[in-house]
Amino acid sequence: MPERNIESIDKVIGFDPFAKQWITVESGEPRSALAPIPPLDGVLAVDDESRDAAAVDLGNLSSEKPSAVLRPGSARDVAAMVAFCREQGIPVSSRGQAHTTFGQGLSRGLLIENRHLARIHSLGPDFAEVDAGVLWRDLTRAAYDQSPRLTPPVLTGYTGLTVGGTLSVGGVGGIVGGLRTGLQVDHVRELEVVTGTGAIERCSPTHRSDLFHAMLGGLGQCGIITKATIDLVPAAERARTYVLGYTDSGTFFRDLRTVIDRVGVDHVYAEFVAPGANPTFTLLATSFYDSPSAPDDQAILDGLGASPEIEDRGYMDHVLSIDNLIDPLCETEGWDRLVKPWFDTWLPGSRLEDFFTDIHPTLTPQDIGPYGAGLIYPQRRSHATRPLPRVPEPHGSEWMFVVDINTVSETPDPEPGFADSMLARNERLMSLTRERHGGVLYPIGSVRMTEPEWREHYGEAWDDFRSAKERYDPDHVLTPGPGVFGAPGTVGEA
Repeated sequence: MPERNIESIDKVIGFDPFAKQWITVESGEPRSALAPIPPLDGVLAVDDESRDAAAVDLGNLSSEKPSAVLRPGSARDVAAMVAFCREQGIPVSSRGQAHTTFGQGLSRGLLIENRHLARIHSLGPDFAEVDAGVLWRDLTRAAYDQSPRLTPPVLTGYTGLTVGGTLSVGGVGGIVGGLRTGLQVDHVRELEVVTGTGAIERCSPTHRSDLFHAMLGGLGQCGIITKATIDLVPAAERARTYVLGYTDSGTFFRDLRTVIDRVGVDHVYAEFVAPGANPTFTLLATSFYDSPSAPDDQAILDGLGASPEIEDRGYMDHVLSIDNLIDPLCETEGWDRLVKPWFDTWLPGSRLEDFFTDIHPTLTPQDIGPYGAGLIYPQRRSHATRPLPRVPEPHGSEWMFVVDINTVSETPDPEPGFADSMLARNERLMSLTRERHGGVLYPIGSVRMTEPEWREHYGEAWDDFRSAKERYDPDHVLTPGPGVFGAPGTVGEA
């Protein structure tokens, strides 16, 4: 949706603490009782068009119309408005590209759109300092244009996401990284954070480490990331992907476990659909290389049970391959407006086959849909070094897997009961995953969680996480949507 001209947005002058509403110049209200808003470099919008545009996320399952939307021009704006909202008892949420699916970043109070903070401040020989609203694909393009070529070591499958957004949930290596790199949060050197008190803090593993560890994968509970310093590594010139299809699950899982340990393979993920399709499972293994050398196809494919198709392309074409599927669907099919009750979980490596034995026969074509995807991402446990996000116990395996059932409706208005049915499915799958397979929620999808369930989810990390919440957001102003520390707040609603 095109943004309104700034000059056409009513200027907000303050907040009426008695009527619990924002006051504009045009409203003509007396100013004597108003709490004046602080000076801003950006724009505070209270018009219906701006608020309606910020009322949903990618899932289109939840709707919360904010009372105001901040398009910050600086970290100072974020800090000033968080401090203001704390004083007035107004809940605050922030978001980048709104790619959560169950209202995690929505707010009935102030919604901060961090995508407006989108400057790449510096690119060093092995690091980048960027605003939280920078898209990963823009950072990757800029890094790749350096001499020598550089890249972030971990990239999500879709790279049109903000740095701050994925760092707040974890950042799984969907297209680059994962086998030997950890998550995106494992490659952060320093953060600039606005806490729930309105303070701007720098934090790192050695300075305010409690805040640093609570922010990475912490769902925005203790602060709002405004800037990050992250690792860069040398980038390859080309990517060769081996695409193998399977109808037999046993052969697929055997080959999956083979290639994740195979020398010369740098990235692996898999796709799956409901039973009966050909193929039912697709394995994609990628080797990055610089010409004139090339991967040893025979060594990589030796002993595998399917014949491959081989895709060879430039590194950036590989990085943007999922974007180039999704972005046209937004234009032609309105993909961003479709309903997406996604299910996302971590599984111990030893439980992957048993999990699929339980759940795969229950899936129907509607469980994924014509524009959705079933996905499996392997992750070597030893490279996931941060306390958050939470991952499953080892259960005897050095590997763990993210499994996504990314359900997408066929139309923006699916048949009655579609969303409720899929949300109930997610509840059943999550219970099964926890109780039988030692799984742990990856909280980007659509699963309801109560505070006791969050406490169980965080386990031994709960006490430190809660202590950080009380220290850096003592009034529980920030990010009420997930309900981690209790039900979402209702003060300051429009």
